[in-house]
Amino acid sequence: MPRLIINADDLGMNPPRSHGIFLCFEQGIVTSATLVCNGSDSDAAARHARERGLLTGIHLNLTDGTPLSAGRDVPTLISVEGNFMGRDGLAMVLDEGRVDPQHIEREVRAQIEWFLDHRGAPTHLDSHHHIHIRPAIVPLLLPVLERYGIRLVRIPREDIPPFGYEVSPERLQAISVHNEHAAAARPLFESEGISSTQHFRGHCLTGLASAKNLRHTLSRLPEGTTELMVHPGSPTPIGSDFDRDPQRQTELRMLCDQSVRPLLTERKIELCSYGDL
Repeated sequence: MPRLIINADDLGMNPPRSHGIFLCFEQGIVTSATLVCNGSDSDAAARHARERGLLTGIHLNLTDGTPLSAGRDVPTLISVEGNFMGRDGLAMVLDEGRVDPQHIEREVRAQIEWFLDHRGAPTHLDSHHHIHIRPAIVPLLLPVLERYGIRLVRIPREDIPPFGYEVSPERLQAISVHNEHAAAARPLFESEGISSTQHFRGHCLTGLASAKNLRHTLSRLPEGTTELMVHPGSPTPIGSDFDRDPQRQTELRMLCDQSVRPLLTERKIELCSYGDL
């Protein structure tokens, strides 16, 4: 019987994102979320997740916003303005060997400790822009996860069978890079007793969200446990391009679409969370 975790990323990033995620949990099929520790809505989202019983992992963030650590303690992770350098900026300085490993460990520990103080023990760990599976970061992350008893992580390696909808060549190329990193990271995590789901979905659906395409994905779900990554949000005129993208509301409607539930029953797909693993 297939088991499915539907995990909403970026809880706490800002109020519209948090509001959309809670709607999809309470009225739709989201079963899990990962909380950003340095977002504008992180404090409120952590409190509401506790109150509403939304099982929550930590969404490690080294690319967006400002660090929880003092800038003077993590200077190789930030720009001259004191912000994280973005996905491409972090990738560049990592590839060039210009990041002090102690700064990564310091900020990762700061975010985990914030999570423990505000939400409790995380169900699992994933990350903004999947930085937790980058080759330069995995070895630094392993002892930190051991220290804090985090034994489950996302491994975002997505098989590319025919899903019933077309994925652009550019998107497929980006997915192949994530798959390469994920394939290399899995045995390193497993060697330390850190496990994951057997399968992952979500890369192909990003930017192509619809109830129809979700049904295509669900109808081809493999046996075992799969995580489906989603990014719903409520409408907002402010924030990043990603926040203002109509896909945020499209994902919200997709995840609350009542026509999806009969397919889950028909396919005997059991909804679960990382807390059930």
